[in-house]
Amino acid sequence: MTWRARLIVCGAVAVVAAGLLAATVTYFTGAKAAGLPAVGRVIPAAQRPPGPGIVGTTLTGQHLNIASWRGHTVVINFWGSWCVPCRKEAPVLARVAGDTRSLGVRFAGIDIRERPAAGLAFERHYRIPYPSISDPGNLIAGRFGAAAPVATPSTFILDSRGRIAWAYFGATSYRQLELAVTEVAAP
Repeated sequence: MTWRARLIVCGAVAVVAAGLLAATVTYFTGAKAAGLPAVGRVIPAAQRPPGPGIVGTTLTGQHLNIASWRGHTVVINFWGSWCVPCRKEAPVLARVAGDTRSLGVRFAGIDIRERPAAGLAFERHYRIPYPSISDPGNLIAGRFGAAAPVATPSTFILDSRGRIAWAYFGATSYRQLELAVTEVAAP
């Protein structure tokens, strides 16, 4: 086989492998894998599954029960200071939290797989304006059942009735999150 033929075969193999990888990622991070009717899009109200009970101790030692925020749109973000995409996403979440506060939107983080001190240092560094529950055993994710996060970071929006209205697995952008939050929070 000539050098040129080998190059063409290697290129074709690389294209097929990339396509299979993309299809696999789409399948495993898609709606069906997450047990949700849609991922990355606002779920129609009639199709929204109930959100789980989320209760825990925040990084500052306070008790937080998300059910006490019923009547408000709630954004839940699973993160860890060890997570590189979480570092990129942290300023986005802080900005959307500030920009949607007037809509009555509440934000909470779930700091997973680390000690509270590391999470607290992360929150201070990125000036996170909302509380995060410390979940070193990553147990809260399991409460989501079939809709459990499949990546870190993962973000969920719960509507005012506590139903999952939107989910995204991976780092979200300002535009994407802000649009979803305002759509869910709209009367």
